[in-house]
Amino acid sequence: MSKSGFFQKYPWVLHTLIAIGISLLIVVIVFIILKHYGRVGQEYPTPYVVGQYVDELGNDGLELEYVIIDSIYQPNHKGGYILRQDPDSGAMIKTGRKIYLTVTSYVPDNAIVPDLRSLSVRHAISQLENVGLHGGKLIFVDDPHHVVLEQKYKGRTVNEGRRLEKGAMVDLVVGRGTGSGLSITPYLVGMSPTKARRSILSASLNVGAEHYDGITDMSRAIVYKQSPEYSGRSEAGYGTRVDLWYCDKSVVAMEELERMRQRQMEDSIRALYETGDDGNSYNLIGLDEF
Repeated sequence: MSKSGFFQKYPWVLHTLIAIGISLLIVVIVFIILKHYGRVGQEYPTPYVVGQYVDELGNDGLELEYVIIDSIYQPNHKGGYILRQDPDSGAMIKTGRKIYLTVTSYVPDNAIVPDLRSLSVRHAISQLENVGLHGGKLIFVDDPHHVVLEQKYKGRTVNEGRRLEKGAMVDLVVGRGTGSGLSITPYLVGMSPTKARRSILSASLNVGAEHYDGITDMSRAIVYKQSPEYSGRSEAGYGTRVDLWYCDKSVVAMEELERMRQRQMEDSIRALYETGDDGNSYNLIGLDEF
């Protein structure tokens, strides 16, 4: 029996084969379309855009769409400075992908100044940061109480309830107290700029010169050197300036920073036992913030 005769006798077989063939053809066409428009197998590393401004982003050939999802006010950068990106640089993505950005805001938000009088320096710095402000310079005056006596902004007294731009620096007038007027130099190596400044001010010291060594992405900056160095002793007078040197955290291995931390801790403990001191003039505070 010929094929034509077979199909004439069993036409449903022919119809079934034709249906299967058409279905397979449709599936193949769909996969071709999906591969073309979905760019299956075509992935590229995400470009690094942190440290640039949004209006400077050019066409990199990947047809990426940049979406701003959050903004943070920072006084040292104009609006649109890119602070973070998602996905991170190096992640494999397809063309046309959305990159989500956190940038500095174009218009500063306002913060309400709290009442810091009679608070310890550490507590006052914490209160400022809670509302989006920063501690500036500590100004020490003769007073039997080692607490905040006055708060100033740009040299003028600023009262509770005043609105300032977020990120503004508030100076604190602090009494010297009746003690020795000495404080510790905290261990700062490995800390971010924000944490290092907070630690310095909380220790009744002032932030001195800050050296960034060409860093463009401040979110990756860490302290690799400080002056005066950490000693574990109460040798720094109130208001002493502490200078800081920053590097990109990818430059210094964290293992090396940890070794430095352990070495400084061991030196302080050794000095404590060698002198037979009761420990009052020694301090390891700050090491747990590493």
